[in-house]
Amino acid sequence: MTEETVTLDPEALFLDFFKMDKYRERISSMAVSGNKSFVVDFDELLASEPKLAQLLMDKPDEYLEYANRAAKAQLQIEELEYAEELKTITVRFRGLPEATALRVLGSKHIGKFVMLEGIVVRASPARPMVMEAAFKCKWCGALAFVTQSGPFLTAPNACSAPECRRKSAFDFVQEESTFIDSQDVRIQERPEDLPPGQLPRWLDIKLLERDLVDAARPGDHISVVGITRAHATRLPKVGQLRSFTLQLDTNYIDVESKEPEKILITPEEEEKILELSKDPEVHNKILHSLAPSIYGNEHLKEAVMYLLFGGTAKHFPDITIRGDMNVLIVGDPGTAKSQLLQYTSKIAPRGLYTSGRGTTAAGLTAAVLRDKTGGMTLEAGALVLADKGVAAIDEMDKMRTEDRVAIHEVMEQHTVSVAKGGIVATLNARTSVLAAANPTLGRYDPYRTCLLYTSDAADEEDSVDLGGRRIIK
Repeated sequence: MTEETVTLDPEALFLDFFKMDKYRERISSMAVSGNKSFVVDFDELLASEPKLAQLLMDKPDEYLEYANRAAKAQLQIEELEYAEELKTITVRFRGLPEATALRVLGSKHIGKFVMLEGIVVRASPARPMVMEAAFKCKWCGALAFVTQSGPFLTAPNACSAPECRRKSAFDFVQEESTFIDSQDVRIQERPEDLPPGQLPRWLDIKLLERDLVDAARPGDHISVVGITRAHATRLPKVGQLRSFTLQLDTNYIDVESKEPEKILITPEEEEKILELSKDPEVHNKILHSLAPSIYGNEHLKEAVMYLLFGGTAKHFPDITIRGDMNVLIVGDPGTAKSQLLQYTSKIAPRGLYTSGRGTTAAGLTAAVLRDKTGGMTLEAGALVLADKGVAAIDEMDKMRTEDRVAIHEVMEQHTVSVAKGGIVATLNARTSVLAAANPTLGRYDPYRTCLLYTSDAADEEDSVDLGGRRIIK
């Protein structure tokens, strides 16, 4: 560390940075919207004050406080009345230069400013959390304020009144205490980032303040910036364990959407799309671009193409008719069904691949789990995580019947309804299901239906013969 770096006045440097027209406008708009925070692009800070940006990443607790005080000073210049109403302002930074992989996050990152990317698999309900607790002495009635930091409520050691100073019991005064909203969210490595043969890593992140709570839901792909913390589990009558668990105190969260309407295209791509739209052979070109290494099977590729494009949903005052398709591929072993499913899950805007051999109803829809506080929380399954995408289910004939029935509501209504453990909820699962299965006994019998769970005595009048394959009307 050079002498020049040591003699920096961080608060003054942040204040100069916030005098840019862009951030003066953002700070002024806080009074109109009633926000207590505003967002700063980290790459602009890095370009303007590289040493300050590096110190922020190395000592985020100290330098975030400098940034918050500088933002409060700038707000007093822009909107004095609103600044007097607020105790503190939170500066949120987005877009760090490099994202840290979840599986490399370790001890060297404790206390550092990092950016992580992952998919939300669990979110607890929003709960008020006390930041400054007020306690009333039972003897003299004096109030004492204690700043809370740990997982448990901490009372003062002795009464703050000079004439009392008793180490007696205290009553928690809820009305005089300061609360903020908090939420615990679990993120997991994205399927495309998972190395072969490895289990996905996960991390709990803590969302504080109302503008972060409920910003991400299960199934969302997020980019989160925060400070890495280490917490040790405390066992009763034993003490703290030597092994710590990592957690992230969130500073900023950004939900990354890969939905078609949210993807930005360049002018060159737009010109190419318009050119293709006028091509009379556009249908065949798209068809042959699907898994070109898999030869033949044009009728299967055409069905997958229609599934990827989908239809148009119809919204009526009383009902909604889905526009997405569901496709079941039934074929002999070794005919590239699994390869086609894996290819589709990769090119879909949001796709997940799962095999029916190790899939349960709770894993597909939603599971109700008991959290560490004793309450119940929902954990999203594969079909919820694939909301507005494609869920590829392989080996569907190997699934148990009671597990397979769980996806009927998703295919029909695009929702997952849960009523267990005191939780009654309906989750969105607006996904197209692409499934693959083998025929009964491993090969086609032209005299039997290809459906998975029909009786042997299929009604001949309710079926039609298509090239030796019987399909129910």
